[in-house]
Amino acid sequence: MNFLTSEQVLEKKKPEERVTFLIRHAERRHILPTDEDYGSKVPLTETGESQALAAGKEISRFKASSFFFGASPVFRCRQTAALVAKACDAEPFSSVEKVVAFDCLAEFYVSECVDYERHLRAGFYPAICRYLQEGTLAGFLPVREGSEKLLAFLLENSRADLNLFCSHDAWIVPFLAHFTGLRFSSQCWMNFLSGAAVLFDSSKKNVRIFPVKFLGDGFLRF
Repeated sequence: MNFLTSEQVLEKKKPEERVTFLIRHAERRHILPTDEDYGSKVPLTETGESQALAAGKEISRFKASSFFFGASPVFRCRQTAALVAKACDAEPFSSVEKVVAFDCLAEFYVSECVDYERHLRAGFYPAICRYLQEGTLAGFLPVREGSEKLLAFLLENSRADLNLFCSHDAWIVPFLAHFTGLRFSSQCWMNFLSGAAVLFDSSKKNVRIFPVKFLGDGFLRF
C-alpha cells in the first residue's frame, strides 16, 4: 500500500461513510537544542502555512455537512488544523484557540516517559524504527496495543461528517505501520501533512484505513 491523494480517498469513500484524517503538522524548521520546551512552541514556516491552506482546499472537496478539528496541544499542530479549517470554511475551528487540544495524543505509545525520552534522545529515527521492527521497546507500549487505542480514541472523538486530528510523526508512523503496512526507515520517513484517512460507517464497526498525503510525496527522503 502507498500513500493516496485526498482525491483518491474521496473516490473510495462510500456515501454512508464518514472520514477522519490523522495527519502530521505542516512544515516547521528544525528543532534546536536551545528551543524552549523541546521545541513545542516552534511555529510553521511560511511554506508550512501555505501547505496547510492548500490541504484545506483539498478537504473542501469532500463537501462535508459538519466538521470537527482536534490536535496535539503543541502550537504547530493546532496552527496546522486551524489553517486547514479556515481553507475549507470550517469556521468554528478556524483559529488556533478554537481547535480542540488533546493532551492524550502523546500517551498512546508511551508507557514510561524516562525510558521513552532516553531512546529518542539517543536517536529519534533509529529508536522508532527499532520499535516498529521489534513491536515493543522499553518505555513504549506495544505497537499493536498503542495503535488500537489510538484508533479507538479517534473513532470515539469523531463527532462530525469530516474530522481532522493533527499530531506528530512519532505517533502517526506506528499507526500507519500497524494498520497499513507502510515501511519507514531513517532514510525514508513520513512527510509533513501525511497520515491516515479513516473511513467508517455510523456504527463505527466497519472501518477502513488508508495512508494519505497532502504534498507531492507522502515520504520524506534523506
